[in-house]
Amino acid sequence: MKDYRIFDAHCDTLCCICDKGGNAEENTYNIDKKRMMEYNHYTQLFACFISPLYYSDPMLRFKTLYQTYKKQDFTGITPMLSLEGGEVISSLEDIEYLNSCGVRCIALTWNNTNKLASGVLDTDTGLTPFGKSVVRKMEDLGIYVDVSHLSDKSFYDVASIATKPIIATHSNSRSICNHPRNLTDDMFKIIRDSDGCVGINLYPLFLTEKDECTSADALKHIEYFLSLGGEDTIGIGADFDGTDNQLPQDVQGCEGLYKILDLIGDRKIADKISEKNFLRIFGEE
Repeated sequence: MKDYRIFDAHCDTLCCICDKGGNAEENTYNIDKKRMMEYNHYTQLFACFISPLYYSDPMLRFKTLYQTYKKQDFTGITPMLSLEGGEVISSLEDIEYLNSCGVRCIALTWNNTNKLASGVLDTDTGLTPFGKSVVRKMEDLGIYVDVSHLSDKSFYDVASIATKPIIATHSNSRSICNHPRNLTDDMFKIIRDSDGCVGINLYPLFLTEKDECTSADALKHIEYFLSLGGEDTIGIGADFDGTDNQLPQDVQGCEGLYKILDLIGDRKIADKISEKNFLRIFGEE
């Protein structure tokens, strides 16, 4: 049953609407307001993903996505905004601008290395001096650092200077699925000890390293993180509309999230994972 309050920390639906048309109210993508409102409440972090296609003018891409976001009717749900890709940031003043637009968290990189840090699929050089100043400025403004796409050294560089909760909006356990986009046990514990949160990603390659999976595979990652003391550290970061429609066979959109939550068994823990853990960090606007 859909008797849950949901907080999903990552989707790419805004990019789909911007590039392919449609709107957030009702569409053929993985999420829309009509399906979100089948739950008791729904909070969604909409990512402004800066694809390499837009690296020639990343700020223009952000502004285009932001204008698309502003045009949507989100009545009945709680929308929030995130940035995926630090290519937008050329100065500390840019972070102030992003903050004024309501950006709540920033993934410093996608998979590539940029002027802030090294991405997970690139040479592992860590944070740059400018990247460290960006992290400090973000924290001063109350913008959270999203480590989901960072290389290992970049992750540890962030952890060494962060003073606020660290979040991984859409990452899983590397012990369960050995993919570099996933978190090691040590990384998860650092996030846990920072009072941060990790959103379970539903992309099959990050759940099983295979093209097919089910909600039971997502549960394996949840149960493993729980075994690491993560009851207050696990959330949802489904990555809807960012997986080329490769999703668990029984969860093809937001309407199916309850199937994973039902498997948890303990309603108190399920409620923490479905909403409370991320909501503790972000609050409701």
